[in-house]
Amino acid sequence: MYIILSDDTTGLRIGEGHQITLAAYADDIIIIGETEEDLKRMAEKLIMSRREQVQNPLVVGGFTFERVSNFKYLGVDVNQQANSHEEIKRRITAGNKSYFALVPVFKLKLISKNTKIRLYKVLIRPIVLYACGAWPSTKSDEKRLLLFERKILRRIYRPKRNEENLYGRRTNAELRAIFNEPNIVGILKSRRISWAGHVWRAEGQTVHDVTMWKPNKKRPIGRPRQRWTDRVKEDLELLGIREGEQLAKNRELWRGVVEAAMELQGPE
Repeated sequence: MYIILSDDTTGLRIGEGHQITLAAYADDIIIIGETEEDLKRMAEKLIMSRREQVQNPLVVGGFTFERVSNFKYLGVDVNQQANSHEEIKRRITAGNKSYFALVPVFKLKLISKNTKIRLYKVLIRPIVLYACGAWPSTKSDEKRLLLFERKILRRIYRPKRNEENLYGRRTNAELRAIFNEPNIVGILKSRRISWAGHVWRAEGQTVHDVTMWKPNKKRPIGRPRQRWTDRVKEDLELLGIREGEQLAKNRELWRGVVEAAMELQGPE
């Protein structure tokens, strides 16, 4: 628990000219004030500190460069929040376009289910998982990916027929049992761990130095943002691995870790 002292006029006076303005623990914050106006002023300060700051364009030699909150680099969305939410949505949209183009093929009974699964794995899934090794994905992102994959699997395996000779929707558990392969989240986690091994082995190179660099600044008030390294370490802990950086130096052992990560199926 952190008690934040301030010389401001807001907050609770405790003597010696100090005020208690906030009681904070992790992302839980209590605003303390003697009057309603004090609470309003403190709340406004917190809101303003989290808002995006308006920045002027950059002018160099008579040329004006617009400041943007996000841009594309090598086909990947890069944003100032350093998250992958919009990129994953964009990838799923691109995957849907490919899927709907193949729906007539998936409907054909002359083509086997195994062939349709191969079409999904070769033509659709790579579009969705492009550059996924660098995603700091959250559980909500992973749920979106699973929903996308299940939609395609339900189309391929078609509805089931029950005892009353009526067709019904296949459950998630039934899809897992029939598919019997690592799902799209397992592939994502495996590729992310594979890329982590490459980064950790690249000592002295830019990709390693940038990833391991820690800015000498304080994090803003509120819940910390999800980082790529956090997701890698969480996945490794699920596999019972705590010294991933050291283990990654052994390529043979790391290949086994990458394969084992495919069994991390993500949220239900």
